[in-house]
Amino acid sequence: MGIIFSFVLLGLEASALAAGLALGLVITFRSSGVVNFAAGATAMFSSYMFYGLHTNGKLFGVGMPGGALSTVPAFVGAVLIAALLGYLQYVIVYRKLREAGAIAKMVASAGVMLILIAVIVLAFGSDPYSNAPLLPSGAVTVLGSTVPGDRLWLTGIVVAIATVLWGTFRYTRFGIATRAAEDSRKGALLLGFRADRNEGLNWVIATTLIAVVGILGSSVEGLAPTGFTDVLIPALAAALLGGLSSVSRVTLGAFFIGAIQALLGYAQTKSWYPQSGGQPLPGVPDGVPFVIIAVILFRSGRGLSDRLTAPAPRLPEAFRPTHLRARFGISTATVIVLLAVLSYGWRQSLINTMIGALLCLSFVVLTGYTGQISFAQMTLAGVSGFMLARLSVHWGIPFPLAPLLAVITAVAVSAVVAIPALRLRGLQLAVLTLAGAVAVESVWFNNPDWGGGSVPANVTEPSIFGIGLGPLHSFWNGDGAAPSPGFGLFVLAVLVFGAWLVVNLRRSPSGSRLLAVRSDESAAAAAGVNVAKTKLHAFLVAGFLAGAAGVLYAYNLQAVTSDEFDAITAVSIFAGAYLGGITTVTGAVLAGTLVSQGLGIHVLNALIGVPNTYQPLLAGVGVLGTVLGNPDGIAGFMHRKWDSFDGWRGGRLPFGLKGPDQRDPVQAAPRPERIT
Repeated sequence: MGIIFSFVLLGLEASALAAGLALGLVITFRSSGVVNFAAGATAMFSSYMFYGLHTNGKLFGVGMPGGALSTVPAFVGAVLIAALLGYLQYVIVYRKLREAGAIAKMVASAGVMLILIAVIVLAFGSDPYSNAPLLPSGAVTVLGSTVPGDRLWLTGIVVAIATVLWGTFRYTRFGIATRAAEDSRKGALLLGFRADRNEGLNWVIATTLIAVVGILGSSVEGLAPTGFTDVLIPALAAALLGGLSSVSRVTLGAFFIGAIQALLGYAQTKSWYPQSGGQPLPGVPDGVPFVIIAVILFRSGRGLSDRLTAPAPRLPEAFRPTHLRARFGISTATVIVLLAVLSYGWRQSLINTMIGALLCLSFVVLTGYTGQISFAQMTLAGVSGFMLARLSVHWGIPFPLAPLLAVITAVAVSAVVAIPALRLRGLQLAVLTLAGAVAVESVWFNNPDWGGGSVPANVTEPSIFGIGLGPLHSFWNGDGAAPSPGFGLFVLAVLVFGAWLVVNLRRSPSGSRLLAVRSDESAAAAAGVNVAKTKLHAFLVAGFLAGAAGVLYAYNLQAVTSDEFDAITAVSIFAGAYLGGITTVTGAVLAGTLVSQGLGIHVLNALIGVPNTYQPLLAGVGVLGTVLGNPDGIAGFMHRKWDSFDGWRGGRLPFGLKGPDQRDPVQAAPRPERIT
């Protein structure tokens, strides 16, 4: 029992960090309905601000007068910067999204996360740092168990903050106003509370709290640009344990989750614990938050806050594809020519764009057509890539059977993901799939027997009938540079098939059923649509597209690692799909140009001189601009500009010719007038 208690005490640090982030999540959600996915990035951003002020007196890389600050002024300065950051987030972003739906707010928080991480990398680089110790770290004996004192200090500070918050929200006028606005914003206005001021103050409190906990935690954990993002999932689980409302239950829930993870860490030292590659089965403690989130959402989802369970508002219009032969023909011919004439760097970026576009097509089907927010698509790509490595290298299964089986595996996993979607939607499904993605990454991808473990999982290059289709195989242009044009043609063929599949799905009766489910599940069911079957259909098609992208990604790099399929990448890919236009194939292609080392990023680098390190910053700013000013994305903006010409309005063609109205009847129906 003493050893078990020691493990629990050692886990107090992670529990305290999760509790601090969870309290910040609850405050922002109660005040403005935002599940702040940027909470971890905010904590690390504040920690870096303290590091810069305290170590070399620099703020964002710019030297401050007087040089480095002592501990207290640096700490106060970093916390004040965090408070200002919270207020600016609310004023610039979330106040304007007050009437927006869950998807818009979630994508906005993803954009903020990308911006904060990009600023950290630009100012400090990607190398880890050690922050100055702020808490006494001497050994402390508690009930016979010895533990570093900084864990206990951090725990005590978080508990004290939670106590102050509990009293504030329960007994003060500010707390009463916050609770009133949570129940009914209009009712709070009628009672005389100023909603804007109340919401802005809550954002300042939340970011200040997150900054304090993050700075203190970084003095123990150290600094890395994405260091605290893995704490987001336990924080979300703790927030759900507290019903996204109760400060006391959220705090206790965070320490409960930390205790379970600590006990599982102790169990890993036992001989009876499951082994993999001669080592304890990895990732099991990381799966605890996912299990807790799943149980809460399945058992009590309808009892959670209305903001979390409310149906998503109208999504951007999913335009009906037209002139398909011309578009496919011209696009395919253009890419073939480019693959033949482009040099290595441009050809590689074009291939990266096509693979990214294929992955974004899965978001078009799932979110754009069906209204389901899932962060599991990047995980499905990883499942397919790791299965390809296992099938082709370890089991010797040849091409094309190996990639087909890998894609089928991704489709099967996507069918499993569809099960909770039959009951959950909106933010609930987003939170669950994000937690599931982290669990799969830890348990599957880091497993040396099933995934790659700590080393890359190699794949066998594709070839058929003696013709090499891999990136290293020679091809007819004879330049000998990788990736070969032959591999580019292989990727193009898969992308064309995927795009053809999506546009035909949109034009088919199945596409109309998907849009009906997206608009209103109850109304669709009343009209005779089998909602469960329709959702399953969408998840299977999306799983196929994500699995195919994972196979191509594995072939492109000849190896697969778990780092490319983490939670941050999943959120950023989803944000990029939203930026390009999450309801159209054109939007998926545009989003593909924005992926890492994609064509758009290569253009900025090679022609304009913008370094690759600015890519996340530009992506984050672009996502925020899209959410705030152009919800239809780049593709929707282009489509509407094209339709703005008088000669094309209402289906009229040039020279007085008339054409059919291309609008879908599901989306073309007039909206009911709002009663005010």
